[in-house]
Amino acid sequence: MKKRILILAGTLVAKNFAAQINSQQLGGQTINPITTAVPFLLISPDSRQGGMGDVGVATDPDVNSIHWNGSKLAFAEKKFGVGFTVTPWLRLLVPDINLYYLSAYTKINKNQAVGASIRYFSLGNIELTNAVGVKTGDYKPNEFAVDLAFSQKLSDKFSLGIATRYINSSISRVYFNGSSGNAASTVAVDLSMYYRSSKFDLGGKKAMYTA
Repeated sequence: MKKRILILAGTLVAKNFAAQINSQQLGGQTINPITTAVPFLLISPDSRQGGMGDVGVATDPDVNSIHWNGSKLAFAEKKFGVGFTVTPWLRLLVPDINLYYLSAYTKINKNQAVGASIRYFSLGNIELTNAVGVKTGDYKPNEFAVDLAFSQKLSDKFSLGIATRYINSSISRVYFNGSSGNAASTVAVDLSMYYRSSKFDLGGKKAMYTA
């Protein structure tokens, strides 16, 4: 047990030492890398689920289900739906950061549905300066994602879903050795399932399970 603790402690110390080396000077310039992984995808895009503590996976299927669980779309009661929301992010700290979200779905038949969404995250205006603090310009970083989803109901209680997502992140325009940073983009795939039961009742509400 003591040996495992020593190994774990040594690993943490080594990682901390490596991080300090990466933030030190390189070629006379201070390099302080920032690790990002499009965290804007974790922001709740609709006010209803956001106001309920981000419990979107446990609510009835609606136009915003493509964000929480695309397989829920097959259980939507309406033939189609369209939604648009604007979320001021950290408004008390920064006045011009906003998340824009547009989503829509349509039922192909009683067992199938397709949906799409566009989410755009604007980080406001950033003032760029050089090493001595002289303004060199302005930059408006942004990130966006486009989703396409398909949901198939396999029974009256169970459905499967698949969604493809194109992600683009343009949050840096740093000039180094005559070159500038470019936007990063990638593609992701989500697989989901949804199960709900009308037999289990607690407090007068139907229980729903999702994954």
